Formats: sequence, C-alpha cells, structure tokens
Amino acid sequence: QSLRDPHRLMGKGSARYNSSVISSECITHLDPVQNKINPNSFLKRGLTFGTWNVLSLMSSSSQLFQLSRCITQYRLDLLGITETHIPGTGTELLENGSVLIYSGRVDGIKRQGVGLSLSKRIKNSLISYVPVSERILTARLHSKQLNISVVVVYAPTEGASDADKDLFYQQLSSTFDELPRHDLKLLLGDLNAQITSDNSTCQSTIGKHSLHSSSNNNGTRFVDFCMAHQLVIGGSLFQRKDIHKGTWRSPNGRTVNQIDHVCISKRFRGSLLDVKVCRGADIGSDHYLVRGQLRIKLLSTKKRQGQIPVVPAIEHLRDHSLVTEYNVALQNRFDYLDPGTNVEEMWHGFEVLHVTRIYGSSWAKTSETERAAPVTEDEGPTG
Repeated sequence: QSLRDPHRLMGKGSARYNSSVISSECITHLDPVQNKINPNSFLKRGLTFGTWNVLSLMSSSSQLFQLSRCITQYRLDLLGITETHIPGTGTELLENGSVLIYSGRVDGIKRQGVGLSLSKRIKNSLISYVPVSERILTARLHSKQLNISVVVVYAPTEGASDADKDLFYQQLSSTFDELPRHDLKLLLGDLNAQITSDNSTCQSTIGKHSLHSSSNNNGTRFVDFCMAHQLVIGGSLFQRKDIHKGTWRSPNGRTVNQIDHVCISKRFRGSLLDVKVCRGADIGSDHYLVRGQLRIKLLSTKKRQGQIPVVPAIEHLRDHSLVTEYNVALQNRFDYLDPGTNVEEMWHGFEVLHVTRIYGSSWAKTSETERAAPVTEDEGPTG
C-alpha cells in the first residue's frame, strides 16, 4: 500500500474549518522510517479499537494518566476520544508510549474537541492526520495489506438546532468524500444517535441487536449518512445483554442509551469480529468505553493449475505474406480428409463394433430384420 496521500485529500474545505493535512514526518514522537522497514499487518493479530466520551481531559492532571492506564489495560491499539476539551490542534506522548492526536476549538474555549490515540505498536503506521474541526478528526494508517482511514466525530446533541445538525453532517459528508476510495474506513465517536432495532428497511446498514426500539432525530440522520457512504453500524450486529449495549447513563442511573457507535466499511463487514461495552473502564465520565475487534479478511487468489495456455499471436495476421501462408497450411489439412467418406457407413461400423463388444460377434452376423425384432428379457440376443 502506498504511503503517499492522494491529491484529493489536500483540498480545502469550508473557511470555518482547518482542513490542512499534517504529515507523520512532522511529529517528533513517531518514526515513519521504521514503519517502511516493517509495516504492521492486521491479518493475524488484528486490531483492537474503540471510542470513548471522556467528558474532559483538562479537568485535572491525572486525566491523561488514567487514559493511558485504560489504554494499556484494555489493549487498545486505536481509540477515538470525544469531548477532550483541549483547545487547538497537536499531538502529545502519553506515559505508556501511545500518541494522542487532538483537534479542538481555535478560539481557546475548552469545549467539544476530539482526539485519537495510537498505541505504541501502531503509532508509526500513521501517514497523516487532518484536524477538520472541533467535532471531526481524520487520520490515515498504513498497513501491509491495505490502508485504514479513521474518522473521529462528536455530533451535536439531540436538543441542538437543525441548522447545527445539518452543518455537521454536511461537513462530515464532505470529509468522507475526500477519503481514499479503496481504504478500509472506520467511523468512531459520540453520535448522540439512538438507532432502531427494526432493520427491515436497511438490513445492510444496521443489525437486529440495537438497544432501542425506535430512532431519534439524530439516529435517523446517522442511519441515512451510513447508507449513503456504505457503512455498517457495528454495535447493532452482535447479540449482547442490554448492560453491554448501553454507552451512556443518566446521573440518577435510571436511563441508559446507546449513543456512542463504531462503524466500518460495508465491504469489510466480515472483518469485524466483536463490539462490546466495557463497563469497568473509569475516567470519571458518564459514558462507557466501547471496544471492537477487527481482523482484516482478504480473498486469496487461486493459483493456476498446470501450464498457462498459449495465446495465439493474431497480430501476425496483419502481414499479408503470413496470411497467405496460413491459408495454404489450413487448406492442406483439409486435403488429408477423404471426400468420399459416407457418414452413414461410419456410423454403422461404429454401431456394429459397439454391439459386438456387448453381445458377441454372432449377433452382428444376424440380418437387420432379425435385429429389428423385439427381444424379451428372457430371450436375449439371438445366437
């Protein structure tokens, strides 16, 4: 797979957002040369990824330490983080060797914000990342078989205005259109979307195991977006207990919703092995950690058995001398055939030879009238 970014990824978006591409070579915590020598392979070992709304990474100095600890405990190679509340854009090296990429507000206000953590195992696979806005962050990873495009999002709440929701999904749709077409795409984040378990109208996008029986407004928008961009919502595909589906709980603990989601390209639906809520991870948030298992499955090419057939060189027929020589050789082959051969006589000889092998030579000497007479099972052939 190519380590270069496609030209379309360099295009500018709306003036409100910062859509500049930041290469991995500009990050001091990474070693792209090591990845070129020994690129990661996600065929056997796979990739453990997840999404988590942490509420804030700026409330205390121990938040980043706790985040690093949970990444190690749950063996997360890739983690999409929402509501980081970190202003600006940049990277930071965590205590366990992971790299945190973040994208926040440009006005310095500590609200919203998204991030992506890369474990020590895969951090050198980073090709580049794009801090689109305080709600959208994209990154592209290199692997031995194919590249992976990751999008981390934090959608407006259900109570937000329709204008804010429309603006968010327009920007998200534009971001997806700029991603390389052949990459495996992962969408991680807090969508604030409840999706229905009734998948009769969109079986290719959602499964039957969602926590909710109906979708809210954000859920309808989210499903429509996934259908338009060929994505599958992973949390609805696997049968789990309800306590392992809900991703957010109310302060009084009486309400639990499934609003944090992970999605994968429909083409790689079979590569998604599991999606589960991990209730034991603690960072002082009212959201649970959602963890998924991915193991890329590719179709193997069958090797041809035997010799490769020779393809006639028909371009030689453009030479008129060769055409004449070919016609003469073809005519000579037909000259070996006897023009006086009678097809009926050839068939009669074949018939006699075949019957003789079965019933004996005496039956072949009988007359045609006797052979044409009906023969019973007891009588058998004459002679």
